Amino acid sequence: MIKVEETRNLCHSITATDRVSTMLICFYGKKGEDLYGEILNCYIDRPVCFSSLGDLVLKLDEICDWIGSPQPSMEPRFLNKRMAEQYAYRTKGKNKVPVKAKIQLQDMKALSTRAIRAKSTLTIKIEYRLNASIQGRVMGKLTNKNYVGFRSALELIRMLKEIVIRTDSIV
Repeated sequence: MIKVEETRNLCHSITATDRVSTMLICFYGKKGEDLYGEILNCYIDRPVCFSSLGDLVLKLDEICDWIGSPQPSMEPRFLNKRMAEQYAYRTKGKNKVPVKAKIQLQDMKALSTRAIRAKSTLTIKIEYRLNASIQGRVMGKLTNKNYVGFRSALELIRMLKEIVIRTDSIV
């Protein structure tokens, strides 16, 4: 388990400043060869569950759409027009309030209550969404609390997959 004080400090740093696109990733366990858990952000009203690393990355991108930051450089593409229409219908009702008008929906206490139960956490800061992918930085215990940059969603998945392969201590 993560130290309670360390988790509270981490949650405080996410809520104390304007870090709209900073996500706290809470890993709760491992199913087969994949990790599952929740994504926490103080600008969304509840945690977002993920069931695999691919699901995690897709949901990070979707959360960026909800909070409006960072903006994508291009529209997503689909295999056919029907799939594009279904995606547009599913995401039509999502919150697209401009970032400046956003208020924090969760405070440090709400986030830390959930994060304390995690077996491990990572902070992911999404800085850009260019060329239909995400770019940013990841930080956690395994990075010695230093930020490590990633240039694409594929690179982020590869980094996280190495965590699963190399250590069982995370979960």
